[in-house]
Amino acid sequence: MNIEKFITEYEGYLIDSFHEIWQQIEVEPDKLGAYSVIGGLLSRQVTLSIELARSPNNWNGHSAPLFLRAMTDLYITLSWILLDLEERAKLYVAHGLGEEKLLIELYKLGIEEESDDETKEQMQQIVDIKSNWVNSQKMDWAVEVNLGSWSPLDYRKMSQEADCEGLYKFAYKPFSQNSHNMWPHVSVYNSKRCTNPLHRYHIIPELIEAPFEPDFMYRSCKYVNKTFSLFISTFNVKLSKMPFEWWDCFWQENNTKDEQNNDVHE
Repeated sequence: MNIEKFITEYEGYLIDSFHEIWQQIEVEPDKLGAYSVIGGLLSRQVTLSIELARSPNNWNGHSAPLFLRAMTDLYITLSWILLDLEERAKLYVAHGLGEEKLLIELYKLGIEEESDDETKEQMQQIVDIKSNWVNSQKMDWAVEVNLGSWSPLDYRKMSQEADCEGLYKFAYKPFSQNSHNMWPHVSVYNSKRCTNPLHRYHIIPELIEAPFEPDFMYRSCKYVNKTFSLFISTFNVKLSKMPFEWWDCFWQENNTKDEQNNDVHE
């Protein structure tokens, strides 16, 4: 398996495909904010897959699910937003700005309680940067802080409404066990059975080296494929080669070359 070649060519393909799709999107002038949201989400999905590809040491059960949970989360979010683009994009942005405003207020409180002048100065710099970012999109006095979810629905109901409940059940939920350090994950990847019968074979902590599993990278490609398909069906755009097509072509070509090289050396 030529990992280095795969990483280089996969990244190049995703970058080209991202631009190919987005350049075909006709942004409606009265919905610029909404298109900023879905464009950013498309970019992030591609970026997550590229970042995972660049880190083959993370193609294992410890680390890869952290990427894949974010990618499935993004797909459900994007699918749901596209059902009512303008209004749901506004909810998404408003909640994000509210979260940042709340964080700014927490920093301000921290500054009041901090005694070290250097630390206070550093915290004030963070406040200034974040405040400028919020105000660049909406005056902070008009930003509401919502301590709940940005959507009125939970992710299961969002996935149902967006017709992707299968992804929620069989990808989002299992990967969440990793992201939230739940027992089904920790007991498998960070524990083992004690061999002492006097201890009743209880579970003890263990630093386990998880096996290298390229299938995690395949799943990442799958979620990019689903995201591209969503844009293609929603906006009636085209892509010269889908991620799954690229994946099959790459491995067929390289397996053929490997076989030919083996024949030469025999």
